[in-house]
Amino acid sequence: MLLSKLLLLPFAVASTVTVYVHSLPASHDTKSAAATLPSPTPIAQIEYDVDTSIGTLTSYTPPIGSYSSEHLLRIGLTHPKSGHWRGVVTSAASFAEQYKKKFVIHVDDKGEVYHVGFSASAKDAGDEVEVEIVKKTMGAKPQLNKPVVLNAQGKLDTDEPQKTFLQKYWWAIALFVVFQLAAGGKE
Repeated sequence: MLLSKLLLLPFAVASTVTVYVHSLPASHDTKSAAATLPSPTPIAQIEYDVDTSIGTLTSYTPPIGSYSSEHLLRIGLTHPKSGHWRGVVTSAASFAEQYKKKFVIHVDDKGEVYHVGFSASAKDAGDEVEVEIVKKTMGAKPQLNKPVVLNAQGKLDTDEPQKTFLQKYWWAIALFVVFQLAAGGKE
């Protein structure tokens, strides 16, 4: 799989996105939190190709600092046009050595990043940091103005199969057998 990524890389039109990390303050006071919010620092640089949905990690620097495992970190980016934050919040414990990290880059039809996801799972064989590219897809569309077809009796035409005698009255036969066995045991 790595070989196929390397062979396709020269032919792919790669885009680059830089993912940032913010350390959230421990205080829940919104006025002081806004004043003490540190500037974002780059955590990962990812090259991706929308056509092949291949992403490669160019650089990765885990967050540094003496964070407790309950400390919260924002992972994502700021949208260049609107200036709004696009990402997730995770615990600092997600960056511990025993976890494999995964960045999920969500791209729209034009190939622009509109959201960044992050997850951590138990480490197994393989890369320490993974990258997944997810293209935006259209959901199922409802069938509007579809005519309702009624039968001659004015009801919906349903193709229910006819039930056999046993399928209809199995419960009555079972009840009869139970009464026969109960009555036979009293003699």
